Amino acid sequence: MIQALLIATLALAVLAWVAVPLRRGPKVDEPLPSLQLEEADARKRAALMGIVDIETERDTGKLSEGDFVALRSAYETQALIALREADALRDSTYDDDELEHEIAAIRERLRCPNCGAARRPGESCEQCGS
Repeated sequence: MIQALLIATLALAVLAWVAVPLRRGPKVDEPLPSLQLEEADARKRAALMGIVDIETERDTGKLSEGDFVALRSAYETQALIALREADALRDSTYDDDELEHEIAAIRERLRCPNCGAARRPGESCEQCGS
């Protein structure tokens, strides 16, 4: 009787341990933009290498012209999608960098030229009076 109770308790503990992660659902992590950019570049390179490979196979007679045309079209589509994604990621990264430079320039204009303290636009410095 004690053994059955111990086994049932152990079984419930294991069931609870397994059920907790299942209740949370899948973990969704959004990759960083730099990782997304690397992945897009890798997909583009893979598609372009695929085009080179099928051209070689066509030239050696291992691939018919019809198969070559279909595969090349598929690889070109994959490369273009990856290229557009990489370009969009680069543009969004550039916009963030450009914005950061603009903010830094505004902060610099708001600093006192004599002592470097922060001041309000059009007002004299509270630290040194200039």
